[in-house]
Amino acid sequence: MKKYIAVDLGASNGRVIVGNLEGFEATNRFPTWNIRLGDSVFWDILAIFNEIKKGIKEAVRLYPEDIVSIGIDTWGVDYGLLDKNGNLIGNPYMYRDSRTDSAMEEVLKVVPRKEIYERTGIQFAQFNTLYQLWAMKRDSPEVLAAARHYLSIPDLLSYWLTGVMKNEFTHASTTQLLNPYTGQWDVELMKKLGLPSDIFEEIVPSGTVIGPLAPHIAEELNAPSNLTVVAVGAHDTASAVAAVPVEEGKENLFLSSGTWSLLGVESDTPVINDKTYGHDLTNEGTVSGTTRLLKNIMGMWILQESKRFWDENGEKYSWDELSDMARSNGPVEWHLNPNDQSFFAPSSIDDPMPERIGKFCVKNGWKEPASIGEYVRGIFQGLAETYASTIEALEDITGKKYDELYIVGGGCRDSLLCELTAEISNRTVLAGPGEATALGNIMIQILASGEISSIQQGRDLLRKTQDIKEYQPKPVN
Repeated sequence: MKKYIAVDLGASNGRVIVGNLEGFEATNRFPTWNIRLGDSVFWDILAIFNEIKKGIKEAVRLYPEDIVSIGIDTWGVDYGLLDKNGNLIGNPYMYRDSRTDSAMEEVLKVVPRKEIYERTGIQFAQFNTLYQLWAMKRDSPEVLAAARHYLSIPDLLSYWLTGVMKNEFTHASTTQLLNPYTGQWDVELMKKLGLPSDIFEEIVPSGTVIGPLAPHIAEELNAPSNLTVVAVGAHDTASAVAAVPVEEGKENLFLSSGTWSLLGVESDTPVINDKTYGHDLTNEGTVSGTTRLLKNIMGMWILQESKRFWDENGEKYSWDELSDMARSNGPVEWHLNPNDQSFFAPSSIDDPMPERIGKFCVKNGWKEPASIGEYVRGIFQGLAETYASTIEALEDITGKKYDELYIVGGGCRDSLLCELTAEISNRTVLAGPGEATALGNIMIQILASGEISSIQQGRDLLRKTQDIKEYQPKPVN
């Protein structure tokens, strides 16, 4: 049976899996290490690449005759710069690095906020590639001047496997440097900001075969020389949305729930107007070349960082235990805004995430949470309330009514979060698949191979093979 290798990198962990839409197995799991050096935070991209190679090698060992291709997806916006010889110039920065703290404000003094939105349709976030490159131009102009090639993180990893440089469409769409109407780089915007436009590669659609493994890589991994790398939905959310098992003809209101919550709808065209600008909605690419009109919400990150603090201080609970404690606690009176800027940076000894939540509550006139169960319940309620208001905004903008919300990704496994979302949004929640990103990655590879003929055919298969749970809107204790 044909099998495909999916490299799926999240902001905390990565894995290499092998399989198809009926099932798969992990051949390597590893942290996606980020390392603080001085005041900067970098991805340890060489260590990550080494782990990817280990996983591919094991998959080839297990299924030497069955593997068709490899696809790579990662988080958005981050990148590597290469010199004239194709060598990486330094470790790539992590998107939470503080160098962009003032970059957006500086950029908007050069090009007005409204103009940037009209040109790109992208939500304003300080970590967008636009502001990262501006910060490099400001702080290290000599490094930027030495760059001859820009590759997103998944593009970079594909290049190291094949020797071919391309920029995949869905990932390029996260940069705030792409014109969503043409699907090409906005060279004029780059010129206005003094950013080099000649370092960007050709943008290729999802499903493009990048090329076979480079000979030295094939030899190192004991892999067939004709094993190819496919540009999947290189932005992990694009791959996850591809795997939303919506029925043909129905509206796809989706929530990709993980470290970030990406809530939106699929649109045939970009939606850039005063309403989307006012709600700070973003227009990112789909694997079909259309648009994901969505809102970036600071998803499970707040709970992840809170759990890390509790673990380090001797209060170790599993995810299921935390959810049970939240259920036992019952509703809270305070309303967390997950997108409050105070929750953006990683938790630290001097500034732990639970303490930030407490300060947020006091600042807004509520009592500080008194127990871990209350913290977790408040985080879940705040997320569900934000989901509900975002859906209302999407309905106002599109003029459509959405009765069902598909939740995919890790967050769909938490029944309390799904129940609260159904109750507070007053909509049916369909939860699953939890492994949407990996399945979407594999689906695009299958489509590229010709084994299926459309995304919808892949979604129809997923409805048959995946466990989808339904939650009806009713009061939650």
